[in-house]
Amino acid sequence: MGNVIDVNNICVNCMHTMDETTRYCPSCGYERGTYVNNPHQLPAFTILQGRYLIGKCLGEGGFGITYLALDLISGQRVAIKELFVQGLLNRQKGKTVLIESSQESMRYYHICKDKFLHEAQLLHNLKEKRGVVNFLNYFEENNTAYIVMEYLEGQDLSQYLKEHNNRISFHETFQFLRPVMKSLIDMNESGVYHRDIAPDNIRYLKSGWMKIMDLGGAKYSFQEQVNGPSRMIAVKKGYAPPEQYQQSYKIGPWMDVYAMAATFYRCVTGKVPQESLSRLEEDHLEKPGHFCPDLNSATEKVILKGLALRTEDRYMDMRSFYEAIKAANPDTIDKTTVESSKHLIPRDQEEESEENKIRQKNKTVQKIAMVCTIIFVILMLIGFFL
Repeated sequence: MGNVIDVNNICVNCMHTMDETTRYCPSCGYERGTYVNNPHQLPAFTILQGRYLIGKCLGEGGFGITYLALDLISGQRVAIKELFVQGLLNRQKGKTVLIESSQESMRYYHICKDKFLHEAQLLHNLKEKRGVVNFLNYFEENNTAYIVMEYLEGQDLSQYLKEHNNRISFHETFQFLRPVMKSLIDMNESGVYHRDIAPDNIRYLKSGWMKIMDLGGAKYSFQEQVNGPSRMIAVKKGYAPPEQYQQSYKIGPWMDVYAMAATFYRCVTGKVPQESLSRLEEDHLEKPGHFCPDLNSATEKVILKGLALRTEDRYMDMRSFYEAIKAANPDTIDKTTVESSKHLIPRDQEEESEENKIRQKNKTVQKIAMVCTIIFVILMLIGFFL
């Protein structure tokens, strides 16, 4: 029989156990009994599926609410995302209900639910990717749906920037975003496009590693043909390319290139780029080099090309953008570590392995070419004497 857990002795802020006589959590310092959830959120200590104990709300958007939770079976902390569409759903006696029970509301709810299920399927398919949050479970309850993911202890990149004078050096930026770009390369080359890359969707872990979160806007390349043009437009101002504002557009890796270039811009300048629709009317995007002393002119050109308004003027895929960043910084990118105020961030070992394989392959090719040349010369000499 499993251990019995008294929820009264669980800290809602960190989900660690407290002594029943303790007022403040010894793990995080949170004061017992002070947490108050909003009426539309699940109450603290709600149990889902008979195994997930809900803690505090970690964040919410237009389509969902994310909670910290404790898996009562495994004992691990997890993050649970609940489908909860603002303006469409409401909470009544712990149950999720439609605000208006019309046929149109029901139809739109099923569209949102299909989109939510699609996010779960994407996370499941990408769970072996080191730079993407791990998928754990999907279930339906309370007339809605839930995705269970690993809990990433740390902070969003946007919060990290706020704590570091709102901007960081280019070199630190690239060391942070390198694993994210490599994960996006893998995703894009598998036909999956995130479409919502921004600092608040990149998690900075205590280990110094970065992981991509929130694949709610992600799409497979073939979905446009299978399902027809998308009718749900979700954009993040400053990070979304102009074509993403349209009701119907061709999806591709160039969208993620724009958003990643915008994320670079935000990190090194301390400013969110001018919104792309506004730039179409009058483009006054400031050059990032004005704000970042360690940004060379070649890198500035790469970032600005990534932020090109016309798709054909951008890098057409994340790998090209990534390689252009590296090529513009040959003297600094190969440093093994970069010191931040908190951590030493290791160079991507996977990339080092890739580069070593390429070097080894080149050496092998050179050796084969040399042997072939020697054989050719010997045969020529034999022919000459014969």
